[in-house]
Amino acid sequence: MSGPRTSTSGRPQLLALALLTLIPFGMLAVWARFWSPAPWEAGILGALALQPGLGGDVGHAINTLGNLPVWAIVVTVAAALIGAARGIAAAVLVALSFASDLAAFLVKLLVERDRPETAAVEQFFGTDNFSYPSGHTVRATALVAVVLWLVAPRRWRLPLAVAGALVCGLVMGYARVALGVHWPTDTIGGTLLGIGWFAVSALVATAARDATRGRGGSSPRDLRPEQHR
Repeated sequence: MSGPRTSTSGRPQLLALALLTLIPFGMLAVWARFWSPAPWEAGILGALALQPGLGGDVGHAINTLGNLPVWAIVVTVAAALIGAARGIAAAVLVALSFASDLAAFLVKLLVERDRPETAAVEQFFGTDNFSYPSGHTVRATALVAVVLWLVAPRRWRLPLAVAGALVCGLVMGYARVALGVHWPTDTIGGTLLGIGWFAVSALVATAARDATRGRGGSSPRDLRPEQHR
């Protein structure tokens, strides 16, 4: 027989995560706007440059995967799979990760940080294109975080979401810096914004779930709290 339901949404933890990522993201944006790039960033850019061979091929593949048209397909497939398993609300939450790219674009317009002066930047972007934060990194971390948060056991879903997002940010960030189209701090900022986007969107989703339950409605099956037996 089921006992009373208890909330396991983790809303305070999500709020704390949003603050812990978006505040330093904003501080880094101010630094990127007025005082960057630092000399050490150019050194890292040169040290990580992609070379011919397997490592270079992998780096190019990761960059291609993160390109906007390809990533739209990745998000669509992920949303369809999650939706089939967890319901429409979960699918919408996954799809919203793609909108993080718009947030990244708006910040780029505000910060106006120039990209590195590399051949790759000239080839892909031309001369008038901004750098902070890395949109590839934002989109990737946001998607990985929300998918892990939805599929992992409730007790571990937030730590796994953050850990997975950090790993994804490191991998995509490396690929972007190694290609020569972003400064290292662009990808750090992208990781922070991606995790922050996940935290805010998950917070809004759980708040909506709790409000629906408070009005006596049924909770979406992907966001239902566990029952204690």
